[in-house]
Amino acid sequence: MAGMRNPRILVAVAVVAVLGVVAVVAFGAGGSDDGADPPVPTGGPRPLAEPVRTVRSELTLERFVLPTTGQPEELVVSLPEQRLNVPATTGGATQVLLRCVDRSGTETLRQTVAWPLLEEPGFPPHIHQAIRPDVLDGVRGCRLTGPGIDFRGRVSGRVPAGR
Repeated sequence: MAGMRNPRILVAVAVVAVLGVVAVVAFGAGGSDDGADPPVPTGGPRPLAEPVRTVRSELTLERFVLPTTGQPEELVVSLPEQRLNVPATTGGATQVLLRCVDRSGTETLRQTVAWPLLEEPGFPPHIHQAIRPDVLDGVRGCRLTGPGIDFRGRVSGRVPAGR
């Protein structure tokens, strides 16, 4: 019996080896700091077997002006391509990231928003984003990013008033 190994030790070694492989597979991929944007919350896990192809599209930027005061109240970011405003575009992610910059490229707004975008009769899918008037006056471009999307909108001067 001196040549036989203890079966309990063999089982314990096998379990540790399996757990080690699981840990490497689950956590070993890790991330690298390549300067890319931080991950956007996705609203839940997606199956890894179905990568989402990134779609690019234009955004429309407008200021919503309150009729009673004539003062800008919010930035409206619209997606003219309504067909893209579906959960499948982001692989099921329920949140995306809205970022806006001023003329020097400085980020002046960074906000996680719900996906798909709001749909109201007579308007393309859009976001109503509260923003201070002085910040709104400086906005020159916005970008909506997340799994499967990279949408951009630019204006050459002040963000125009919407309809």
